[in-house]
Amino acid sequence: MSPDALSYTAFPTTHWTLVQAVQSGDPASVARAMEELCKGYWYPIYAFLRRSGHSQADAQDFTQAFFHRLITEEAILAARQENGKLRSYLLAVLKRLLSDHGRHHSAQRRGGGIAHVSFDAMEAEERYACEPKDTDDPESVFIRAWANELLDGVREKLRTAYESAGRTEVFDLLLPFLMWDDDPPSHREIADKIGSSETATRILIHRLRVKFRSLVREEVARTVLRPEEIPAEMIWLQAVLAGKSAP
Repeated sequence: MSPDALSYTAFPTTHWTLVQAVQSGDPASVARAMEELCKGYWYPIYAFLRRSGHSQADAQDFTQAFFHRLITEEAILAARQENGKLRSYLLAVLKRLLSDHGRHHSAQRRGGGIAHVSFDAMEAEERYACEPKDTDDPESVFIRAWANELLDGVREKLRTAYESAGRTEVFDLLLPFLMWDDDPPSHREIADKIGSSETATRILIHRLRVKFRSLVREEVARTVLRPEEIPAEMIWLQAVLAGKSAP
C-alpha cells in the first residue's frame, strides 16, 4: 500500500465503540477493545499518577489497578456515551480508584492478583522524565500525554504505509516536518539526501503534511460522537499541543 492510499472511512469507529465492545461480553471483542484502550491510555494514566506525586513503583501499581478495575469491577460497563469524552470518563475512574485507596489503605501490589496489563515500565519512566518540569497540574499532564499519544499513533500509521511501499528511509528524513519540537532541516538538505530536486521535495513534504492533517482529523473523529463536533475538537487539540490551557 502506498502512503497516498492510506485512508479511512468518512466517520470512523469511535472510542466509545470500544466501550460498547467491552460491554458486549464477547471474550474476543473484549480482549481486542481493552488492548486498544490500554494502548491509547496507559501512558497518560501513568503520567497523571507520577505528576500527582506517586513514586515510580506506585504509579506502575496504580496503572495496573486502573485497568484491572475496568475489566474486573465492570467500571467501564457503567460508561454511557452521554457522559461526554471517554478520556474524561477514564480519568474520573482513576480518581475514584485513588480515592478508594486513600480511604481503605489497601492497594494491591504487583503480583497481588491484579490482571497484568502489558506496558514497558522502563519506557514509561523514560517518557515521563521528558515531560516539562513546570507547574502543570496532573490533569494537564494527562491531557497533553493523551494528545501526543494520538499524534504518535498517526505518525506510526504513516510510517507503516511508507514501510509497505519500501520507502522507510524517505519517511525518516521527512519525519521532522511532522514534529513541532525543533525546526526541521532545509528543503535543500532533504533534497540532497533523497536525490531529488528541491521543488519535488517541497511537493513531497506538502503532500505528507496534508496526509498527516487528514489522518489527525480522522483520529480526532474517533474521539467524538458526532461529525459536527470535529472542528471544535481540532481547535482544542491544537491548543493543547501549543501549551495553552485546555477546557
